[in-house]
Amino acid sequence: MALPLALIAAGNGRSRVRRAQQLEHRGFRVTVACTSFETIVKASCHLPDIILVDESLGAGDAQETTELLSTCPATAHIPIVRLAPGKRLPSRILATGSR
Repeated sequence: MALPLALIAAGNGRSRVRRAQQLEHRGFRVTVACTSFETIVKASCHLPDIILVDESLGAGDAQETTELLSTCPATAHIPIVRLAPGKRLPSRILATGSR
């Protein structure tokens, strides 16, 4: 069985790396996006199990990205979690991994 795939969308490079490492250590495969456009493209192509949208994309971009993903038929079923920069990943997400 394949490991769950998480898409991390964050404008801050350090945040992307830190969050990716946390998820990989918990048994996730991870793909990252640096912009709203890249997030939408990767979500539509890879159909991850969860999408984490960090506010470091910019508050307006994070909100618009979340709205577009939740209304697009291809991605509407994917859980989306909004994250504040510098905040820890919620434990419910980390518990989802297979390790």
